[in-house]
Amino acid sequence: MLGPGGFDADRDILAITVNRWGHGYSYMGDPLFEKGRPGPEPYEIARARVGRVAIASADAAWAPFTHVAIAQAHRAVGELLDPD
Repeated sequence: MLGPGGFDADRDILAITVNRWGHGYSYMGDPLFEKGRPGPEPYEIARARVGRVAIASADAAWAPFTHVAIAQAHRAVGELLDPD
């Protein structure tokens, strides 16, 4: 639909951002009653970058705080800017 006007998705789209703020809070876990598990945490696996997609939000750090969501956004953008 936009092609005749000169739009080229490969050239013109740098990123797509999907905003989501849940209707609740991320579960933080309870270190008093939950035992640790070996290996990476599930949220660390879930936020792994896939191609040009990086995951951010409070959920990506398993903590229900705005400053955590902001920090995760910073981390995700840094992952996208890193050529590795």
